[in-house]
Amino acid sequence: MSEWDFLVEATIDAIRVDSEKKEVRIDVTCMWQDEKRKQIIATGVDDFVVNEMRLSNIIDRVTRFGTSGVAEEESETAKRLFFMMRGREPDSNDLKWPVLIENLDRIRDGTLGLMEIEPVYGATVIVLAQNFQLESIDDQNS
Repeated sequence: MSEWDFLVEATIDAIRVDSEKKEVRIDVTCMWQDEKRKQIIATGVDDFVVNEMRLSNIIDRVTRFGTSGVAEEESETAKRLFFMMRGREPDSNDLKWPVLIENLDRIRDGTLGLMEIEPVYGATVIVLAQNFQLESIDDQNS
């Protein structure tokens, strides 16, 4: 089980972007960990998109696309990356776009990673970044 798997049915509570630091922080409340709050921290962010953010945003799954070299995964990585960059699903010619290929090469060599948060309801979040961490948020109201 991945450290990201317990985010199923978590809620997205806040998204903060620091463009100067190239950092995105996503606060979530985990339903399976006694409603503990966690923070997804993306650093060295190259690109980022949030679609259909709502007052309530429930996570279905978190997918980390990477360097497996499996053709099926690479195809899906290319599609999700293109969607993040252009806001639509690609056709076959779009997958030959030089900027897309350059970013795919950076994902393959480990320079960048691609993460997608897919919703049951609400926001889809896609982040292209150098590093992703998952940390606990101390309850400041205690």
